[in-house]
Amino acid sequence: MDVEVYQNGAVGAEVRQVQALVAVTARGTEGAAVPDAAEVLLIDCSSSMRHPPTKIAAARKAAAAAISVLPDGTRFAVVRGTDHAEGVYPRERRLAVASADTRREATAAVERLTAGGGTAMGTWLARARDLFDTAPAGLNHVLLLTDGRNQSQSREALLRVLDTCEGRFSGDARGIGDGWEPAELTEIVRVLRGGVDSVVRDEDLADDFRALVRAALAKVIPDVRLRIGTMAYSSLRWVKQTVPNEYDLTGRCVPDGDREVVLSTGSWAAAEKREFQLAVDLADGFEPSFDRPRQLAWVEVEGGPQKPVLGRWTHDPVPPTLVHPKLLRSTIRTELGTLLADADEAHAVGDVATALRYWGRVARLATETGDHDVLRRLRGVVVIVDAAAESVRPRPEATRSQLLNLLLSRVTHVDGAVVAVPLGEPRECAKCGAMSLPGARFCEACGHPIGDGAGS
Repeated sequence: MDVEVYQNGAVGAEVRQVQALVAVTARGTEGAAVPDAAEVLLIDCSSSMRHPPTKIAAARKAAAAAISVLPDGTRFAVVRGTDHAEGVYPRERRLAVASADTRREATAAVERLTAGGGTAMGTWLARARDLFDTAPAGLNHVLLLTDGRNQSQSREALLRVLDTCEGRFSGDARGIGDGWEPAELTEIVRVLRGGVDSVVRDEDLADDFRALVRAALAKVIPDVRLRIGTMAYSSLRWVKQTVPNEYDLTGRCVPDGDREVVLSTGSWAAAEKREFQLAVDLADGFEPSFDRPRQLAWVEVEGGPQKPVLGRWTHDPVPPTLVHPKLLRSTIRTELGTLLADADEAHAVGDVATALRYWGRVARLATETGDHDVLRRLRGVVVIVDAAAESVRPRPEATRSQLLNLLLSRVTHVDGAVVAVPLGEPRECAKCGAMSLPGARFCEACGHPIGDGAGS
């Protein structure tokens, strides 16, 4: 695994928190033995899936499509999810082994799926957990489809089940229709280290399921653990994954050793890339050094070399040229997420004018940064009249399903364009010869003026 740490060129003297972006790439996996794989499909069959009937029909087709791409030898099961979990194939509490015969039998079973009952996703996940326990350890993955909320079970009960699933299998979630809750599905995939998205058109679900199962079966590393350590004068404030899916992982860090935490990131495919962002707070009384960087923390993929997280301070105002492009992109994505959430809240209470104002800002930011995924989803909700002027107008035909799909772009996205920010050249002090950061007006070593036209 390759690990690179990216940081801003410098921070102001008063700054008491330093951030870093950690890019991890899976390397050296060619020719590695592929672990045993198991797939469990969790299909929402609650009463709401009957309205309209295209939803349960799409669920049947999608489950059949997922089964069709299971390679021989893959262990699998299909679970009918209502206010309890019921085995569809196999009916016993075990995993089947994929073959021409079992794929045919499973496809026939899912074609008979009917809708009726409540929604208790924790029972579905618990059934998957127990099914995986019957098979040898390997790459275990669930694919959860729902059209509604976890109304037949308390949030606390769902979270208790999720805690027992973390690290035992990974999972992706899909919403269909317009009655599901984005925050609920995001919480599930955050614990399972997967992705969440939705389909606007029911007929697109089958292709989506095929792609998800193929991607899950392409994983070759069962788990990658990120270890983060801090110094006596620093502490970890938060850590989040930013690419390919964005969610906070602070609460999933497990203390392990003196001033160290371990974070399981789930299974990885060959050459897969992910990015994580972390923030480190400085202890009271810590004095920043202006003559050299100070190590504030370190990060490693377990078993690999440690990479330092550094603090670089300057007496000068920090110019935009010192903001690292990757951190700038992450900041913009956070702003986009906030704008999308605010727009959705405004629209939900009927304040269309405020929603349009927020969506106009989204149009401008997404256009400036080349975020084509956000723009594609946004165009399903509004007509972009002039992105630079933040001018948009509503699409009267836009559905709640499209609004939910747009809202999810704050969580699910691809690694978009990097904003080009020049770093400039360091400046040499005429008095002591030390090099200072680009744009500095005073020497970081001796404090002598080194700005344009500064004399000796």
